[in-house]
Amino acid sequence: MLVTAVSVSVLLTAAVQDLDERLHRGIRNGDFSNVERLLADLTVNIDGYDRSGWTPLMYAARDDGPELVTLLVRAGANLDLQNTDGETALIVAVKRGRVGGARRLLMAGAELDLLDRDGRTALDWAVNRRRTYLAQIIRIASQPSVARVIVTEKPRLLGSEYMDPPKVINEVPPLYTESAFKRGVEGRVVLKVIIRKDGTVGPIRVHESLEVRLDSAAIEAIRLWTFEPATVDGEPINVLADVEVDFSIDPVN
Repeated sequence: MLVTAVSVSVLLTAAVQDLDERLHRGIRNGDFSNVERLLADLTVNIDGYDRSGWTPLMYAARDDGPELVTLLVRAGANLDLQNTDGETALIVAVKRGRVGGARRLLMAGAELDLLDRDGRTALDWAVNRRRTYLAQIIRIASQPSVARVIVTEKPRLLGSEYMDPPKVINEVPPLYTESAFKRGVEGRVVLKVIIRKDGTVGPIRVHESLEVRLDSAAIEAIRLWTFEPATVDGEPINVLADVEVDFSIDPVN
């Protein structure tokens, strides 16, 4: 049997298409282990559209699969692709009231201003469907963080030398939990945070607690922040800082 370059190409294309179809099917079936295995194959197209014009991330957002959303985001899925109705994964999650998936997409930095075919954003749909909690966290994600960073301790060896404080480069919004929002909990969480000289966040502990789940939400967000580190004479240093995170409910829904 003569095997030509063309036939080999056809076989490879069919194999890749089968892999992509299996990924879509695994997402729709909520099969986390299988999806995890498929994503380990570098030939799979994580952002591939199926015949309905949907990506794996859109199905994960639709089917209340926050763990699958997280898995796809970590694997590098494009958050802002749109289906034939102009829906992003975030719009899909909001329209269907999928809180877990929407939270993860917002934490990952999903674009908030994209319009679907009806000319509506994710926030428009949250308001339209009276999903007040989702509207609240979308508004939080659309604004600069209200967290404040106050250096409380620098290395003792520096003595009284002048220090340039750390500056936030990339921030993730600390989002309300649904239960705290429904109970109207407001206030401040203060975290003790090591800001390393490479700009990453080290150990975090709660210094002033507000509510257990909001404490965890604050830690979850701040852990993902990156900084321009504190410096002395241009040399980066480690510092201990208080990060104050305010949780306040927007009265407009």
